[in-house]
Amino acid sequence: MIPAAERPLPYFQRAALLVDDLDKAFEVYRDLLGFTLEYIGDQESDAYAYEIFDIPETVVIRFAALSSESQQRTLALIEAPGHAASLGAPRRAAAVIQVPSVKETLDAAKGLGLDTCELRTELDPAKGPARTESGFYDHDGHTVVIYNLE
Repeated sequence: MIPAAERPLPYFQRAALLVDDLDKAFEVYRDLLGFTLEYIGDQESDAYAYEIFDIPETVVIRFAALSSESQQRTLALIEAPGHAASLGAPRRAAAVIQVPSVKETLDAAKGLGLDTCELRTELDPAKGPARTESGFYDHDGHTVVIYNLE
């Protein structure tokens, strides 16, 4: 990992997803996709997440940071019970994650009862490297695109 002071800028630190239930989110991001839980804890009542996600101050939130093998704290999950679902299906953005096997990951997502997309193989080098890709929607409706290189 590149030390913070030596990172070229701009540097993408992490995506943060608002979820209703951390345990359900861990099924997807830790257990299914293989991220490692680095930290979990309650947020102070003045945490920045309240303003960013427009969470009422009466909602107690918890924060979890997850890492990938190549990057520390790649993903943040912010639990705000009852608040994430009230926002509707947030399909304006997607987390794009390389996995060892798209088919196996997609089958496991189906096993969790998640809605999935059709599996596709893209072989046109003009559109990037040859790859297999698909997607699914996590328990809170977040879009997750998965791919592996051919």
